[in-house]
Amino acid sequence: MMRKQQKMKTSIKLLLMFCVTLAFGQKHAVEGEIKPVTEAGLHYIPVPYNFRTHATANLRDLRILDPKGNQVPYFLKSVTAFKTTQVSDFTEFVIASTSQETDSSSTYIFENPDKSIKQAVFLIANYQGSKNYKLEGSNNKTKWFGIVNNGQLDNLSHPEDTQVYKVINFPLGAYRYLKVVFNDKHSLPINLLKIGKVSAEKETISPIKMDDIPVKTISFSEENKKTQVHITFERPEVIHQMKLNITGPALYSRNATLYALRSREEKRNIETYRKVISSFSLRSDKDLVFDIPPMVEGELYLEIENKDNPKLQISSIEFMQKPVYMVADLKPQTTYKVTAGNKVLNFPDYDISEVANTLKKTLPLATITSLKTIEPAKEAVTQTSFWQQPWFMWCCIGVAGLFIGIYASNLIKDLNKKQV
Repeated sequence: MMRKQQKMKTSIKLLLMFCVTLAFGQKHAVEGEIKPVTEAGLHYIPVPYNFRTHATANLRDLRILDPKGNQVPYFLKSVTAFKTTQVSDFTEFVIASTSQETDSSSTYIFENPDKSIKQAVFLIANYQGSKNYKLEGSNNKTKWFGIVNNGQLDNLSHPEDTQVYKVINFPLGAYRYLKVVFNDKHSLPINLLKIGKVSAEKETISPIKMDDIPVKTISFSEENKKTQVHITFERPEVIHQMKLNITGPALYSRNATLYALRSREEKRNIETYRKVISSFSLRSDKDLVFDIPPMVEGELYLEIENKDNPKLQISSIEFMQKPVYMVADLKPQTTYKVTAGNKVLNFPDYDISEVANTLKKTLPLATITSLKTIEPAKEAVTQTSFWQQPWFMWCCIGVAGLFIGIYASNLIKDLNKKQV
């Protein structure tokens, strides 16, 4: 009887494995390679538009694989607005000395021209990454005392200039000399151009640079004093922003509605209705860039109310999406594969996000290249082997069920005989 029970358990396991293989043996729809990096550590990996379009809307199916096919942990990070500091009336301090120890540290000693000091401004040539530093004070350049033990400079590159101002604040002191020591053990040295003070500073937030989404077709029609615009995309896209370019008339103010078409069953009939996404005003004295609720659409419609006015001359309509980055720990001179498009995958459970996501520093970039879409072979669908057909799977399930039933019946009979 024990042998029969073991056979039955084996049959059930084989049946389950067969069903799982048939159900989940799907492949990804797109893959690419991460261009080998030159230094080890965490990297930002931008997810390009033409890769993201094949992934699920929430990007749960993204995977990074090493050369052996093992998963590489990562977490997703959205781009935030870039903060820059503008200064006025910059007064330069005298830099008494500079020194550098290769692969160790860079040291700058500057004079404090005032009775007390609690702030300094560094003018730094654009640098990708962050930089740790410590600050010390002295009255004779011989004996030094600590002021800042572990400071960090972030966002060391300006999007439109070759240099950036960084303001550092520290405890009020009256030292005649101050020494800043940058840690160069794990990163390249920065180019500190000037050190000084300012009479005023202003923090400016630069908007996020969006990724453009190519539009397949745009068609216009006029009906009932309204302009109807039909927009299509190659594939359903994640959309966050829309921009219109209007060349005429010179002055206008129109109400507009962006919507998509949906279908629903009403009294046993299928009807089409409008799903309003956003409503806004088109004005000649305002920017024509509109943030819209995040959505995934392959077709959109824009309705503009003209009333008795001439129609708007729309030269172009652009759509954008917010960029997304993967953050992963990469090894130098290693080619990693990135895949997406397997709809049955869930979010991976990596612990890297619990520790690395709290790091407040700029990371080097790694790019995804060699994109390749994997289209399902149409011939394979029409010439599917009989054992891959749905009817064959159900027959196997039925035969296995009958097989299990016979074993179960025999087991019950054996048990009854033993009881007698």
